[in-house]
This record gives sequence, structure tokens and C-alpha cells, in this order.
Amino acid sequence: MSDLTPDNTSATAQDETIDQSRRKLAGAALGVSAVFTLASRPVLAADQCMSPSAAVSGNLSQHGTPTLCSGRTPGYWKTHPESWPSPYLPGSCNGGQNVCNQAKNWKNGTLFHPLFSGTQFMADLDGNPATPKTSLSLMQVLMVSDGSNPWGLTDPDNLGAHIVAALLNASVIPSLTPVLSATDVINIWNEWVSKGYFEPTANVQWNSAQIVDYLKTTMPV
Repeated sequence: MSDLTPDNTSATAQDETIDQSRRKLAGAALGVSAVFTLASRPVLAADQCMSPSAAVSGNLSQHGTPTLCSGRTPGYWKTHPESWPSPYLPGSCNGGQNVCNQAKNWKNGTLFHPLFSGTQFMADLDGNPATPKTSLSLMQVLMVSDGSNPWGLTDPDNLGAHIVAALLNASVIPSLTPVLSATDVINIWNEWVSKGYFEPTANVQWNSAQIVDYLKTTMPV
């Protein structure tokens, strides 16, 4: 596996980004009385993280060794295909940076569907409307919101890109996100597709923006 040494990023900027995401999560669950309590806690280290259910209650243990996450952002995985963990393949792109930063120029690679349920990232990739739509690859989904896809697809709140990044983070050995397994990530997406929300704990419903806010807390690098 390729070297996953963190990029040189300002620790202060990381702290501010993670803290903002956690404060957004504290904005309350949809249509229920339960609220997040993270906002009332002291500012946490950028790499300290929680499971979805713990994020709802703010149940961050103050004893023992804290759980740390060092997940990479969607931007990292887009530009570091050599670091993708098995069994996921980024595919191939022939050309320089100006070519390979566009979703349409990536071929092959692990498909988003049916690994994830739904049809959000199905498109007429061959340009022939008479043929069935096919799935974008994981790499192409990372690029949908960049305005570089010719298929008119959208990714509200950039959820698809963050789900792909979370899947790759969880699949690195050892995992970059001990609070999330690859199965957990797939289940978050599938529940959101089937219900229109993800329920991290009973009677708490996260929309796509809240899911993304949570996932960002596991991606400090």
C-alpha cells in the first residue's frame, strides 16, 4: 500500500474545520426532541472522533485513550489514486492533470452501484440514449460536484463524495476511521436512500447535510 503520511496542513485550520462540523451536528435532529450536546463540550483535538450514535449524545469518553480518526477528505482520494485500498479500484485516466480532474475521462474502476443501493449515480455514460444507464465509478462520484460531469448529475451536500471517501478511509488497513467500518458506511448510504434520512439512534433522523457534517469529523486530514 502506498504511504499514507498526512499532508502538511495547519493544525489550527483543522481544529476550526472539525469544530464547525461538530457544531453543525449540534443543530438538532430532524423532528425529534433529542439534540446533540457536542457544542457544549470543550474544543476537541481534530483527530478525536465518535461513532454516529455517540455523536448524537456527545458520549465522548473522558477516560482512557480517546478514539482517533485520521480519515482523508474526498479531495485527497481524488488526487491520490495510488493510495486507494483493496479491493476498491480508482480506474484509469490517460492524460495530465487537466484531463484527469474530469469525471468523464476516468474509465473502469469499482462501480458505485450496486455496491451502494439506489440509482443516484446512474447515467448514459456511452452517449447512446438507446442503451441502459450504467453506474459511475467511485472515482467519478468523487468528481460529480466539481462541474466536470457531462451527464447532468448532482450530489446534494456532496454526500456521495463523502460516502466514497468514508468507504476508502474505513478500508485502509489499519482503518483510518475506527468508529466506522466499510459496512457501516454502506449502511448509512443505503438507509438514507430508502428512508430519506439516516437514523444514528432511535428517533433521531439525519438528512444528507447532517450526515456529511458527521463524516467530516472523521476526516481531519
